[in-house]
Amino acid sequence: MQTLTLDVGGTNGLFELRHEGHTEQYKFPTGDGFSIRDLNEQIQAFEQDFALEHYRLAMAVPGLVRDNRLVTCKSLPGLTGLHPAQIQCSGELAFIANDMDAGIQAIAEPRHDCEVLVMCGAGLGMAIAMNGQVFSGASGFAGELGHCRIMTEGGEFSLEQLASAEALRGRKQVVGDDLAQAGRHLGMGLAWVVNLFNPNRIYLAGSMMHSADFYKGCIGALRDMALGAPMANCQVHRVDDMETLVCRGLASMLEKQQSAAE
Repeated sequence: MQTLTLDVGGTNGLFELRHEGHTEQYKFPTGDGFSIRDLNEQIQAFEQDFALEHYRLAMAVPGLVRDNRLVTCKSLPGLTGLHPAQIQCSGELAFIANDMDAGIQAIAEPRHDCEVLVMCGAGLGMAIAMNGQVFSGASGFAGELGHCRIMTEGGEFSLEQLASAEALRGRKQVVGDDLAQAGRHLGMGLAWVVNLFNPNRIYLAGSMMHSADFYKGCIGALRDMALGAPMANCQVHRVDDMETLVCRGLASMLEKQQSAAE
């Protein structure tokens, strides 16, 4: 059976259709006004283009997801409340997942005690895996690093407001120092993560990681602020092929679901 994975991001969405070892991709714009109706129209248009009828669909969305329902979504408020009954498709909807939890499924390995994925773009998200399994906490909402609060000279802000693209939004000109400072804020947040979780691996993804100034500021602050002992056993990697990370994780989740059913 064909499998279709759908990564609905804050600025773009990505379809990946897999069948007999071949993959087709299609990207489409999202944004603040993107709604459940828009989402269904994109799914139906993709079905028509590829003559899809019997397939399995797995979807990832930003925000807080519990029991296949998008509880809240800051970057795409029009999707808040999304649940399986609202998806109009010709295939079988396997599940709706948080995008970070899906992404870490593409890279986590059972041999590692703890791995962390941090994605910094329009927003800031984090996922945690223990021995290859996603750690989602008591209510399914673990990893909300971006909502940690920081007191600065300019007032109190969330880490997302200081480190993500939101920190630079509205500025007429963004210079290297601005990007480096935003990176240092993220590095401080990662130091908390290292001190709390003592991870084997930290994976960095998202559009902000394309900036050399941001990345350098981030790594510098992380190494300066994290405790030496846990940091000595922690490797930091930028994710290869960031654009397809979430879809690759969704595909892995579908395979595991299928294997468990058999």
